Formats: sequence, C-alpha cells, structure tokens
Amino acid sequence: MWTRSGTVLSVSSRALVDACERLGVDTGAMLDAVGVSRETLDDPDARLEAATASALWTEAYRLSGDPVLSLHAAEACPDGAYKVIDYMAANARTVGEAFLYSTRYFKLINTAISLPIDASGDPITFDIIADRAADDVSRPYAEYCFAAYFLRVKSATAVSFPLQGLQFVQAPPPSTAEHERLFGCPVEFGCKHTRMLIGREAWELPTQVGQPGVLAVLAEHADLLLEKLPTGPDLVERTRKAISERLRRGDPSLESVARELAMSERSLQRHLKELGYSFNALVDELRQGTAKLYLAQPDIAIAEVAYLLGFSDQSTFNRAFKRWLGITPKQYRVQAT
Repeated sequence: MWTRSGTVLSVSSRALVDACERLGVDTGAMLDAVGVSRETLDDPDARLEAATASALWTEAYRLSGDPVLSLHAAEACPDGAYKVIDYMAANARTVGEAFLYSTRYFKLINTAISLPIDASGDPITFDIIADRAADDVSRPYAEYCFAAYFLRVKSATAVSFPLQGLQFVQAPPPSTAEHERLFGCPVEFGCKHTRMLIGREAWELPTQVGQPGVLAVLAEHADLLLEKLPTGPDLVERTRKAISERLRRGDPSLESVARELAMSERSLQRHLKELGYSFNALVDELRQGTAKLYLAQPDIAIAEVAYLLGFSDQSTFNRAFKRWLGITPKQYRVQAT
C-alpha cells in the first residue's frame, strides 16, 4: 500500500492502530503479525521502514474489513502528533502558507513521497507522487494524506475553508459516502493525477493565530531535521544510478554496471545481498518505472520501448510487464493515455 523504499514516521501507523481498536480489532495480534511493537508506535520520533509500514496497513485492512480505514485513521490522529509540521501550520499567516510549509517538510514524515503544489493558477493543485517512478502511491495512502492535511490545516489555522475537488488515479472504493462526508467536495476516481484542488479565495484566507516570527524559528529547526534524515545505502543508490543511465542505452547488464562501479560482478552482487537487495530486482524496479514513462508517450511503439529497455524482443517485455503490473503494456497504454 505504501512505497517500497524509504522510511515513514510512526505517527500514521499509530493512528491506524487507534482506528482499528475502535473497530474492535485485536491490534496486539496485528502488530505481532508484522513484527512491530507498541513501544515503537508510541515513540513520536520512531521511523518504520516503508515495507514494514506497508505490511501493517495491509494487515489492518484485512482484519478491519473497513474499505476506507485510511480516512478513519486520519480522523483518529490528534492535533500535534506531527509536532514541527503541525506547529508550523498553526503559525502560518494564510491557509495557503500552512499548506506550503507543511508540504515543504513532508520528508520528515515520509522520505519517499513528495507533495508538489502549483499555486500559479486557480484552483491551486496539491499532488501526491512517489519520488521513484517504479513506486506507486496507493489509494489508501493518498486518502490518508489528503484527509490528514485537510483536517489538520483547518484545525491549526482555525479557518473552515472549502475544497473544490479531489482526484485519484485509482478505481473507486465500494462507496464514496465517507469521502464526501469528510471532504465536502466532489471526489473523482480514474483520473490522470492524484490531486487536491483548492480555490484561490480559500487559499488566501488569513488565519486566526499566525505568528510569522515563530514560524521562521520552526522552519530553521525543520531544516536541521531534514539534514539528519536517513538515506538509502550509498552502494544501492550508486547502483540504481548506473542502471538508470544504462537503461537509456539498452544495456543495464550486471557486467557493465559492475565495471562502472569498479567492482567485480560477484563482489557487487554479494554486497547488495548484504544490504538486502539484489541486482536483478533493482533492474526490474527501474525498468518498470521507465517502461511506464515510455508507454505514456503514444508516439513510441511498444516494440521500441522493449528495445530501449534492453529486452531481446517485445514478447519478453510483454511477459515481464504483465508480471510487474498484472496487465499488458498495450492495456497500460490505453489506461495511461
């Protein structure tokens, strides 16, 4: 449900567990199933590996039977739980500034996700995207983010502002009644973007409690926290970069990448394994993301995409793509365009 890389602040998972408790779920067993302790969740500064957070959310959805658990988790998350970001929103001068500062420091919450805002037009757009093309942002995660931001900015600024709309790239849940109750705006699915739309009039509304001086101090503190965030192992990132560069030439081979990194093939494979990665999995990850980008361009033939990605022929590419996403490249292109 979440991205496969990066780390996530424990706050959202704690809110998820709280929401499950209200539904009568045995949360102790749920945490044991994925190897997360309650002490970790209760630590406001703890970070979970993305894979662990994903496993926890998957188990929570399975046990709760709640198709919009993400929305209820966002409502269960108390004010102040995100500390610095919540306090920055509380000291912004306008609703828009509260959003801008909060999204600017979102890496403190999730290192693998970005929340770009385009405030040049009307309405203002607020997107949710994964930093790596190989990752997808799931509907539950997007629902949680939108709900958490909307509810927290309203509470922090003491301004009740409307939204113009919400858009999701994924298919809709069985019912959208909870979305409409919480957001109070049109909610669309199967769109080209995962996006929140905010009218400029609402964006420019002044807050009731903003203190610019406090906000400046908090921003300095947040900048220091960003510098201390954990990053992926250096060898893994260098390997990804080398593979990505070779994908453009159709030769993401172990031999060429190892030569670029001044290592033997066996040594590179061994060190990646020690870090919990494999060369073939990294190639698959980057091929998948690049394939999706190429297929979104209708003027590039599918056979050419296969060639550009280093596959021996289109049928081999078709099989690999179906293994990644469960659909053929042709079906993906129809959906993407």
